[in-house]
Amino acid sequence: MTHRFVTFDVFTDQAFSGNPLAVVLAADDLDDEAMQLIASEFNLSETVFVTEPQGREADYGLRIFTPQSELPFAGHPTVGATIALAFELGGEPGQRRRLIVEEVVGDIICDARINSERNGSARFFLPAMPKRVSDIQNPERIAEAFGLEAGDFLNAPVKDGVWSAGASIGIIPLRYADKLAEIEINREAFEAVFGGENPSEAYVVAKAVSDEHTHDWRARMFAPHLGIDEDPATGSAVAAFSGLLAEQGGFGDGEHSISVYQGIEMGRPSLIRLLIQIENGKLVNAMIGGDAVKVSEGVLI
Repeated sequence: MTHRFVTFDVFTDQAFSGNPLAVVLAADDLDDEAMQLIASEFNLSETVFVTEPQGREADYGLRIFTPQSELPFAGHPTVGATIALAFELGGEPGQRRRLIVEEVVGDIICDARINSERNGSARFFLPAMPKRVSDIQNPERIAEAFGLEAGDFLNAPVKDGVWSAGASIGIIPLRYADKLAEIEINREAFEAVFGGENPSEAYVVAKAVSDEHTHDWRARMFAPHLGIDEDPATGSAVAAFSGLLAEQGGFGDGEHSISVYQGIEMGRPSLIRLLIQIENGKLVNAMIGGDAVKVSEGVLI
């Protein structure tokens, strides 16, 4: 049976930037092995398969695969697939559609807007509030893992740790954003810090400028154990990062808008928009959003 697919560049409004995504439509007849083979063939950071939902509340099911394994949740597939579905459903530019998509982590409330013939935007509420799940293992090897000096890393006010809103993310803050361009991964040391029985992705972050009051951040993400040497835009990492920011970022009660720029060092600049809501000093809600542009479409035969 043939399957239609579309590809989008996600977390950007410009083609050939952002994070590429393949969306395979009407994929109910594909089993896990077939989905993994197709994801390996596309060889993008993620490929998402649209299916009928298993539960009663969702409009669509989404299965998300890296070239090596399935993910319970990921941000750029959620944004990209929601926009792809909005195009499939049709509508005029400016029209919004509310959808509930079912991922392994649970149901996710999304909305999408068609902006033009090829461009759209979407946002979604986090399926679960982020939580700190563990310390970074072997922290004495962090500098070695990234080919940097110990003094390049930030100890306060934002401290490292492994956080999760559906995917385990080791968050490593740097003092200055210009150090992001100097990262050179040492595979052996990286495995010692982020590998093992419970591996995590590595999300290296820094304030976009040296102004402590800015809400703009820069980031790079590395996950070689998932077949992703570097990812140009990682919504699940921003979801996890929102928990650390709410706890340690000095935000008061209310809503706060945060911009995260990623992929710059890869030549694929991306912008992820984060909105957090804090009440009584606690994170009670968070939303991730961004743009996407359609790049190609075709048929798997």
